[in-house]
Amino acid sequence: MSPASATNILSRYNQMAPGNLSYDIRLKRYEIGQSFKPIYDVRKVIERIPVYTLPKLHKPVDNDTIERLAVISRAIQRTQSLTITYSSVSSGTSTRQIVPVAFADNWLRWHLRAYDRKRAQFVDFVFSRIQQVHPIEGDTIQDHEHPKNDKEWHAFIALKIKAHPYNLADAQSFAMGDDSHSVEIRAAMAGYFLRLWNVDCSPDASLRGKAYQYVLANMAEVAKVADLRLAPGYDGEMQS
Repeated sequence: MSPASATNILSRYNQMAPGNLSYDIRLKRYEIGQSFKPIYDVRKVIERIPVYTLPKLHKPVDNDTIERLAVISRAIQRTQSLTITYSSVSSGTSTRQIVPVAFADNWLRWHLRAYDRKRAQFVDFVFSRIQQVHPIEGDTIQDHEHPKNDKEWHAFIALKIKAHPYNLADAQSFAMGDDSHSVEIRAAMAGYFLRLWNVDCSPDASLRGKAYQYVLANMAEVAKVADLRLAPGYDGEMQS
């Protein structure tokens, strides 16, 4: 950029936002003004800030994985059933018939939300454990297995997160003090979020240790619509 162009741009900006720029005569440069107020979306500025993100162990990048993604994506768009080969930790490798709903990223890995005909319910499949995918041609989707009827996926709930009473000093970084911080999330993803952030979901906030800096303040409300078995300290019987 030429000096003339830069001068012109700075002049125009100064007209648009008087007081946002301050010229330092000694350093011969413009600096942020004391009465600065942004005139553009600050979120776009934040997106340009270089932030290091931890790498993931499971990332869909190879050709075989991309092909499986493509087949499942088409099935989601067409509301089409699939036959998959799935490796489960508890039951080993088996063939399943599913009706896919959506992909979800819980930050640690990708999941596929789908209706599982074997278990007769909507569940989450770890995407990296899906080995083979084939469309079921000419199959009829029953109403109860249609993606529109996955209540947990389509329901949104507000998680009210508060500082843990035994880790108040550490939780101050969350900038909420005595107030709760509300996080809106799909009910089907609530358990993953609470586990990722080590939110204490035990009765009477009984978990100890620096890992547990937050507690879930509206446990009863959330438990009515979300599966919280993954949440730290959650005891379904005690919360019922």
